[in-house]
Parts: sequence; structure tokens; C-alpha cells
Amino acid sequence: SSVNGGILIAIVTVLLIWVILNKTTFGYELKAVGLNRDASKYAGINEKKSIVMSMVIAGAIAGMAGGLLYLAGTGKHIEIKDVLASEGISVALLGLSHPIGVLFSGLFIAYLTAGGFYLQLFEFSTEIIDIIVAVIIYFSAFALIVKTILTRIRKNREKGGGQT
Repeated sequence: SSVNGGILIAIVTVLLIWVILNKTTFGYELKAVGLNRDASKYAGINEKKSIVMSMVIAGAIAGMAGGLLYLAGTGKHIEIKDVLASEGISVALLGLSHPIGVLFSGLFIAYLTAGGFYLQLFEFSTEIIDIIVAVIIYFSAFALIVKTILTRIRKNREKGGGQT
């Protein structure tokens, strides 16, 4: 099987990050600094500390992921600049930067990538999977843009209707 014990560590990490972000004061401060650095500064939050701590957490998670990839024996021959860096952005966008969403979108992109490698058995080009992932990301982004525009239109109509 291509699945190892690292998936359990990933699930525990995702749940831990979700609890930290949604149930602690530290998580509230991290989200506040991420949304508006200046407003959080004036609210008394040490924005520099929050930025450094978010980088420390992100680095620790990335290091843990790299270590698990190497120790599992599956990632010893992966060119990091080509495969992992481009997939990280896709995973974050599809997961809407939510810890649980990132877990599921990461699994989704991983299975698409693995499926793309298996398509070589049927004489398909490996770039076909990149095209599929790009189409999925473009449609996801397009759906978010349309949703944002419709929400703004609805709010403008409500404001206009309330003033007359």
C-alpha cells in the first residue's frame, strides 16, 4: 500500500492546528494579524510575535512533512522544486486555507498526481495531470469570484432597498 502511518500524524496535526486556530487566544491573535495587521497592532496584539510564530509553526509542519516523506521511503527521488512546491499552492487554494480543507484537498491532489503517473502505462503524457489540476483550480477560483460578486450585489441591493 502507498499509505503509511504518516497519514495518522497528518490527521492529528490538522486537528491540533484547527483547535489552536479556533479555540485559543493565540489562534485568535494569529487570525487577527492575518486579516489586518495594523488593526491588531492597535488592539494590543504583538503583530511581530504573531508573524514569527506563524512562520515557526509553518516551518515545523513543513519539516515534519518532509521528514515523514523521506522516512516513508516514497519521497527520496522527488525533485522538490518541481513537484511539491507547485502542489502546495494548489492544496491551499482548494482547501481555502482551512486546516481540515487542506487535509482533504491534499489527499485529492495527491491521488490526482499518483493517477497521472499511472496514466503513463496507457501512453498518456504526465502533463495531463497538470492540466487537470489547473482546470480544477481555475474553476474553483472562478466559483469563488462569482460567489463574491453575487454577495456584493446582494448587499448593495439590501442597502439600496433599506434607504428608499
